[in-house]
Amino acid sequence: MSIEQPFADFVMSVGHQSITSAGELTAVTEETALETARAQKSIVMGLVPFDPSRPATLWVPQSYTVEERKDAGTATNGSHNFPAPSRVEGIDNPRYRQAVGDAVARMNNGEFDKVVLARTLTAHYDQPLKIADVYDNLTLQQPRAYTFSVKLPDSDEYLMGASPELVFKTEAGGRFNTHPLAGSAQRSAHPGDLEDMQIGEQLMRSAKDRAEHATVIDDIRSRLAPLTEELDAPAVPELMTTPQLWHLGTKITGVLKGHLSSLDGARAIHPTPAICGTPRDIALESIREYEDFDRGYFGGLVGYMDADGNGSWALVLRCARVSPHRATLFAGAGIVRASQPESEHAETATKLGTFGKVLGISTR
Repeated sequence: MSIEQPFADFVMSVGHQSITSAGELTAVTEETALETARAQKSIVMGLVPFDPSRPATLWVPQSYTVEERKDAGTATNGSHNFPAPSRVEGIDNPRYRQAVGDAVARMNNGEFDKVVLARTLTAHYDQPLKIADVYDNLTLQQPRAYTFSVKLPDSDEYLMGASPELVFKTEAGGRFNTHPLAGSAQRSAHPGDLEDMQIGEQLMRSAKDRAEHATVIDDIRSRLAPLTEELDAPAVPELMTTPQLWHLGTKITGVLKGHLSSLDGARAIHPTPAICGTPRDIALESIREYEDFDRGYFGGLVGYMDADGNGSWALVLRCARVSPHRATLFAGAGIVRASQPESEHAETATKLGTFGKVLGISTR
């Protein structure tokens, strides 16, 4: 069933601002993007797949708007209700648990150090979803995230998500920051209470999570060093929160060399160990072996940049491909030697729950 577009082809909220496309989109390559944006007095917006060997999907819009992000309510204030799905596939995923167990065994044999394994959950609908209402719920429920909606080419699907993670942002003068997250824990049923604070403190003290986080920071630092004039990465991470999770995060800052763009910086570190694993090549091969779906843009990048190359790129996380009669949700977890199949299955269920809550469905 085809639908009329309920809103723009591309919408992304960063901080207090929303970037929205208008009019016709001109498809461009990474090589021609900035030149075309300058010629059309516009910007570049788009997606980068998880697989770093695949080309980016980029556009220059005929025009665009930059507006203050609308005030977000609570999870129940102004939210939309949707029909119950006719069926949901993937709540229990024995294959995923088996993959985690196999990966841990290989790590204990010294084949690699970490791999991020993902799974999907698909909800099917007899009564069609109102796509615009889905995005309204997402922005209402995730006021602090990098929320986005992108109409996928030649499809009735929209890629929507509420990413907690900024991959790369640049400003005038080549100054940049990247804010990787690695290591997470589910928050309590009452965020902000004593139990919730104790969960955060336990995460900060967790040797497993701190080691996982340090691996990510070391990898990003080594990949950015050849591209930068200045580079600063704090030695100790900070605690970050989403409505569902605690995360360990480190804000890395610096100055890029020459005329490198925000996309150049993002490409240099993508995919990080936080979404792929280490060593990268072996982790990529393992993901292709263990996962029974093509990630496509899940775990990739979504963002925009101006004609000078300054802009923001976030990880495509806490996301779903949504069409009127189907929503496919994605979530992954970092697998290390200490990982347990049941706990990693539970962690992905929590992450799936971000978009599950948008639709009003259980992911457990």
